[in-house]
Amino acid sequence: MEKTITDAAQLFSRSHTIVLSTHIMPDGDGLGAEVALYYYLKRIGKDVRILNPDPMPERYQFLNRAGIFEVYDSKKKQIPSIDLAVVVDTNDPKRTGTLWPEFVKNAKNILFFDHHPHELGDNPELPKAQNIHTVVDVKSSSIGELLYRMFHQSNDLLDPSSTVFKLSPEISLGLYVSIITDTNSFRYSRTTSLSHRIAAELIDYGLQPEEIYQNVYATKSVDHLRLIGEVLKDVCEVEAPASIKLKNKTIAWVEIPLDVRKKYGASADDTQSIVNFLLLLKRAEVLVLLREEDDHRIKVSLKSRGLVPVNEVAAAFGGGGHEFASGFVAKGKLSEIRDQLLEKLKKL
Repeated sequence: MEKTITDAAQLFSRSHTIVLSTHIMPDGDGLGAEVALYYYLKRIGKDVRILNPDPMPERYQFLNRAGIFEVYDSKKKQIPSIDLAVVVDTNDPKRTGTLWPEFVKNAKNILFFDHHPHELGDNPELPKAQNIHTVVDVKSSSIGELLYRMFHQSNDLLDPSSTVFKLSPEISLGLYVSIITDTNSFRYSRTTSLSHRIAAELIDYGLQPEEIYQNVYATKSVDHLRLIGEVLKDVCEVEAPASIKLKNKTIAWVEIPLDVRKKYGASADDTQSIVNFLLLLKRAEVLVLLREEDDHRIKVSLKSRGLVPVNEVAAAFGGGGHEFASGFVAKGKLSEIRDQLLEKLKKL
C-alpha cells in the first residue's frame, strides 16, 4: 500500500517495538538515514534497534561509536515479534537478503522508506499483503532529505511534547552523511535546493563538514591508490550513437577483475569511488564500472550525466535504481556482460 509521509509518521506513532534495516552492501545513504531515524525514535520513547543484512564498510564505522548497528545472523534468533520493520533506501524485498522472511514472519507492519522508482511490481505476492507499506519519493535527493521532511512535517504527531523539531548531534550527523554521500557531495542531478538548505542548517547547528569528509572519503590506503592507478590505465570509451543530444558523446567504462581486486586487498566498497573518476571525462555521457565479485558474479554500476535513463538498462538485467544512477548483478563472464551491456546502452 502506497503511503504518504504523514501515513508513515502515523505508523511510527502507533508502533513501539521497531527494527530499522537497509539493503545488502549498505552505503552512506542507508546507514546515515538509520542513524538519524534511530536517535529520533529513541528520543520519542520507542524501543528501536538497527539490524542490517551485511556489515557496514570500514569507512562508515565512525557512525557506530555507540555500537548501535547489528548484523543479522540467520543461525541466531534475533527478531522476536515486533510492531514495525522499516527498510530504508530500497523498496525491493530481494535487497534485504535473508532478513526478508524474518520481517514477514515477525513484523506486524513493514514499511519501505525510499526514493528509488518502485521495484515491487515483479513480486505478485506483495500487493496482497496489507501490512506492507511503501513511501517512495523519487524527487528526494536522499533518504536523509526525506526523513528531514518527515521530522518537520509530522513532529507534532510523532513528538507531541515538542512543538518544533529539534536537531541533536546524532540526528544531524546521520542526515548529513546520508545527503552528501547520495548526492556525491552535491554533484548529482538529483541534488535539490532543499539538500543545500538542510546541509546549511546542519552546519549552522555545529556539524563539522571537514571531519565528516575525512571519515567518509579520506580513508584509502596506498594499495587502494595503486588499484585506482591500475584500473584507470585501462579506461575505455566508445562513441555514442549520432544524435542531436548525444553528438560527440561517449560511453566510458572500467573493469575490475577479481584477481586485480585481490591483488590490492580491495573490498567491494573500495572500488565504488572509482567510477567517480570517469566523471572527469569531458565527453563521457554514460559511465560504467564492472566489478567481479568473490562468487564470480559481475556487479555493474551505471551513471549518466542526465540525458540517458540508465535505470532502463539496469532493469533489463534484473537491477534498478535512480533514473541516472543504477546498477545490477549478473552471472557470466565479465567480458560477455560488458559486451551485452554496451549493446543495450548504444541502442538506448
